[in-house]
Amino acid sequence: MKSGWVDSGARAAIDRYARNGVAPDLALRVYTTRLLGRDPKLVLHGGGNTSVKTTMSDLLGEKVAVLCVKGSGSDMATVEPADLPAVRLDRLRKLRTRAALSDEEMVRIQRESLLEPTAPNPSVETLLHAFLPHKFVDHTHASAILSIVDQPDGEAICAELYDGRVGIVPYVMPGFLLAKAAAEIYDAKPAVEGLILHKHGIFSFGDSARDAYERMIALVALAEERLQKKRKAVFVTTHLPQAIAPVAAVAPILRGACSRKDERIEGAWRRMILEFRTGPAILNFANGAQLARYGQAGVVTPDHTIRTKNWPLLTAAPERDRTDDFKRAVRAAVTAFVQRYDAYFARQNARVGGIKRPLDPLPRVALVPGLGLFGLGQSKKDARIAADLAQCALEIITDAEAIGRFEPISEDEMFDMEYWSLEQT
Repeated sequence: MKSGWVDSGARAAIDRYARNGVAPDLALRVYTTRLLGRDPKLVLHGGGNTSVKTTMSDLLGEKVAVLCVKGSGSDMATVEPADLPAVRLDRLRKLRTRAALSDEEMVRIQRESLLEPTAPNPSVETLLHAFLPHKFVDHTHASAILSIVDQPDGEAICAELYDGRVGIVPYVMPGFLLAKAAAEIYDAKPAVEGLILHKHGIFSFGDSARDAYERMIALVALAEERLQKKRKAVFVTTHLPQAIAPVAAVAPILRGACSRKDERIEGAWRRMILEFRTGPAILNFANGAQLARYGQAGVVTPDHTIRTKNWPLLTAAPERDRTDDFKRAVRAAVTAFVQRYDAYFARQNARVGGIKRPLDPLPRVALVPGLGLFGLGQSKKDARIAADLAQCALEIITDAEAIGRFEPISEDEMFDMEYWSLEQT
């Protein structure tokens, strides 16, 4: 991974946004956020976030210190200054002295602290940005980092690889407690260039937009180099039919098996849109004899569960001219998937006191040996996002398995993320 910083591009961003009264530091924040967001090896579809600490005038014309942080759901690849709502920094930093803070209280305080009341909701990781002292803070879900931290000994690998250049934060769900934990790790080693969030991602920071951005690139590049060392052969191929049925024969079967009656309209059905992907890396993964082990272990980073659920549907390999057999097998696989999801929900909902309502139990990703993967969604956009995230995840898992053994967050942690109130709003 190499830096995409270009001096002329940075100056152009400053000049362009100056016409609208945007200060240079916020313009550069937008510039490097877009550099990060346009690299799918760093973030995808609203993942990650960035911030800059600066001063702005409030509605009374008084200068106040603010944190301009990416709004929830904004895409870093196309971010504009308005997508980085300004939040009063002093109010955020006072929260660090609290022993506890509910998610709902956190969101309310962040909204009450907005300089512009109609601005989008600040990121759920706003407090982590606020509790760090640096002017610029960057956060990504870099693929290479995830391949290393999603290991049984991921923290030890990072400690050896970075040799004191980063702080390592054990897994904590995003929000107030993660912000406090990360700040404490930083305070213990204030010379670090970044923070590794175990089984989640990476933060980098600096006093300039370029420093924070290029530290991110350098730290991720080290992880990429580590993944090329001591690799082992992975994914011994399972037995496949000599002739595989084409996508045109498989997709309608899969779509039909994942359809459900629409209880709101008599006689209507709810059907999924499918997005198909294939290629050597996808087939290497989907054709593996141990696919059920590594392919259904869990998500590579917590927020993927919102778009892909915690595991994909696995089907039999579709043999050409035997599509009736494949149809029966797919229907049985979908039934088993739904039963597994229902059991997972019942088990986990009992753990949290029975307070949650079940989400749609149907798969959002299907892996078809010999053919490839499908993303499934209620819209074309949802299907494309599911396919993008699944393709990214299988590349991360492939690299993780090449240097060790893929190990994601636990089932409890996946449920807490999937049914997090802040993700359901």
